Amino acid sequence: MKTAQNHSFWIFLSTILSFSLFGQSHFYPPHWFSGLQETQLEIMVYNPKGFGDSPKVELPSGLQATWHQLEGAVGSAHYLFIDLDLATFQGNAFDIRINGKKYQYQIKEASSHQPQPLNPADAIYLITADRFANGDPGNDHPKDMNEKKYGREHEFGRHGGDLQGVIDHLDYIQDLGFTATWTSPVMTNDEFKESYHGYAITDHYEVDPRLGDAQTFRAYVDESHKRGMKVILDVVYNHSGSQHFLNLDPPDSAFFHYDMRKTRSNFRAVNRMDPHVSKADLKKFGEGWFDDHMPDINQQQPEFANYLIQNSLWWILEYGLDAFRIDTYAYPDQDFMAELARRIKLERPSFFIFGEIWVHFPEVQSYFAGGNPFNKYNSQLDAVTDFQFRYALKESVDNHQSWTGGIAKLYYRLAADHMYKNPSNLITFMDNHDEPRIFGELHEDTAKMKVALGILYTMRGIPCTYYGTEILMKETKNHGVIREDFPGGFAGDAINKFEAQNLQGREADFNQYLRQLLKWRAQSSAITQGSFLHFVPENDVYVYFRMVEGETVMVVVNSNAKDSRSVDLNRFREVWPVVGEAKDVLSGEIAPIDSLEMPAMSIRIFSRKP
Repeated sequence: MKTAQNHSFWIFLSTILSFSLFGQSHFYPPHWFSGLQETQLEIMVYNPKGFGDSPKVELPSGLQATWHQLEGAVGSAHYLFIDLDLATFQGNAFDIRINGKKYQYQIKEASSHQPQPLNPADAIYLITADRFANGDPGNDHPKDMNEKKYGREHEFGRHGGDLQGVIDHLDYIQDLGFTATWTSPVMTNDEFKESYHGYAITDHYEVDPRLGDAQTFRAYVDESHKRGMKVILDVVYNHSGSQHFLNLDPPDSAFFHYDMRKTRSNFRAVNRMDPHVSKADLKKFGEGWFDDHMPDINQQQPEFANYLIQNSLWWILEYGLDAFRIDTYAYPDQDFMAELARRIKLERPSFFIFGEIWVHFPEVQSYFAGGNPFNKYNSQLDAVTDFQFRYALKESVDNHQSWTGGIAKLYYRLAADHMYKNPSNLITFMDNHDEPRIFGELHEDTAKMKVALGILYTMRGIPCTYYGTEILMKETKNHGVIREDFPGGFAGDAINKFEAQNLQGREADFNQYLRQLLKWRAQSSAITQGSFLHFVPENDVYVYFRMVEGETVMVVVNSNAKDSRSVDLNRFREVWPVVGEAKDVLSGEIAPIDSLEMPAMSIRIFSRKP
């Protein structure tokens, strides 16, 4: 490590200059922000031509700062790490001289938007941006991108959807009843294959030019906030894309787990909590590569850890985001993940963070949720994705009840809520961008779909719906096909299904059902604020209640696909008295007093108010 002393102080108002004596230099972060609780900043300066054998760095004398380089990689001479303390700095820019060349580094005001955290009153609309709508055909073929498969005939290629397409349909999304959008990662993914999904990032500070640019992303955030909608950014810390400059020209050989290059992760998140785990299995899980073109990041490397944390804060402070969804949460170093959340919460306490925990048992899923006393890491997560609910929901409407199967599985999974500090924040869903479309899994049975959606929108948690569910998208073949193009989002589409009048038959019926449920849900304090109580399922019938002062909601599910069921309401008198009037929220009918006839595979929702 090399260091240098501070030198004279300058303040200027212009942007960063981009050329040094040795070629183009890049600064990460490209600028920073004033008024933060944490005053330490590490600027990584990268020049692919290097800085010479003995670079000279001059920093303002009134600013506490040092600089260093790393050793141990061919590319180490191409990087400078400048460490600053901005505690006493008052200006909006300062000069950095590198080998006599002057650069101006800006300190900006952060976005004034205070994050609006997700809560059970929200309904999330999940979008794979490349497959949703092509709002700007002009960005379909940017120059010098590695991915050559472009065209809708390629299942895993680029199709042309972009952020402008999302902006163009924010009114549509809001009209459906959704209050938040979560798009696939927007950072540049300049991989040679499958770059459309965004999960192999190659530039953490740039919007992928095929999705738009910084201005487009800002418009997406601002237009969402104008409508009172929240914005969730999908972020990845476990791995990058192989074409990331930090992988192609690493400043340190320890930036990635290169020794595991030919070893895939074992994908066993249980290794994190298993008291009997072998060191070899734990290493394979945490350091094995997720895919052959996704180098596994070493979050214990201090400079890379700083780079990732500062990048996360930069997106929040630059654009005014509301929440992060963290991809592959269990895989990265858990000390790093805890520190990441701490730093974010330090600057924006209301910022909402939820992690993807794609596992198969509640004891594994709950381990990573914030506040778990058995997890030595204080994750500070506000929520995790509730895959247990997703699996149980599918089984509940697709299988007859057994002691632990069918609708009983959902009961058992909800009984496991004692493992969570705040189960009301769990992100619930029927399917997503990684799972087969639920309509296809349910054999295109609209009765089963209506029951599943009715449960999703009345259950505890924050419901998330994958785009296209509202028009019964059904593909299950593979990731490239599951992430279907939305009809009407692309030039040449024969029909525009963003327009309700173009929906026919069961699509129109289900679309209206979804809209009706979400509209009612937004107005029901019992659903958005209430407690949850359920009864043991009997004979394929599951009954649960949502309750708050001023409203009680009863949900009755008959999960038998062939036979109707007569339900004796006297069993539920502790929360559903005989007196008083209750209405079926979907039909407007008055609830019966003593018994209820439930058709095969059906759901009825009753609301009682004083």
